Amino acid sequence: MSEIGKVLWDALPFLLEGAKNTLLLSFFSIFGALIVGLIIALLRISKIKIAIGFAKLYVSFFRGTPLLIQLFILYFGLVSVDIQLTAWQAAYTGLILHFGAYISESLRAAILSLSKGQWEAAMSLGMNKSLIYKEIIIPQAWRRAIPPVWNSLIDIVKASSLASVITISELTYNSDQIAASSYEVLPIMLTAACIYWLFTTVLNIIQGFLEKRLSIPS
Repeated sequence: MSEIGKVLWDALPFLLEGAKNTLLLSFFSIFGALIVGLIIALLRISKIKIAIGFAKLYVSFFRGTPLLIQLFILYFGLVSVDIQLTAWQAAYTGLILHFGAYISESLRAAILSLSKGQWEAAMSLGMNKSLIYKEIIIPQAWRRAIPPVWNSLIDIVKASSLASVITISELTYNSDQIAASSYEVLPIMLTAACIYWLFTTVLNIIQGFLEKRLSIPS
């Protein structure tokens, strides 16, 4: 076995441990971002001025500032006001809030793209507003929003690498540690890149399946 091959073999358990943590971080961040995105989207299209104002400010801030800065604020900055988040709490919060803003805009656009005739037809059947959202509007909006929302989900997996700067032992952090100790930067980082590529490829396959399965008849 070549020297590089031996380094990669010895590094594999550490890389897989980092990959596992990347998956955990990504999965729960995706789940949280979807929920936050839906809530903010509904606030944006509500008729309550305070809710609309809050949602606009939220989206503007989290889309207009770098995720890295947001992680620094959550992990290092909040300590000055006596709020101490663990590295994992800061990473989850940062990813959820950041990508929740992007997902909210995708969902809002999908909801607004639905014809008003559907509202009028549902109301004529005696359905209240919450039931219309639950049974008619939101299911159709999710279907229409799959491509842009899924792009955000893929971005969450890749952006989870920024959690390495707050010392979370995910794939990028572990790869950097191995590369620094073995001086084999290229093969280690290429291996890490291929693992990320595998994760995003699986998500792309799932996206294609969902788009085909949930396609809206013409």
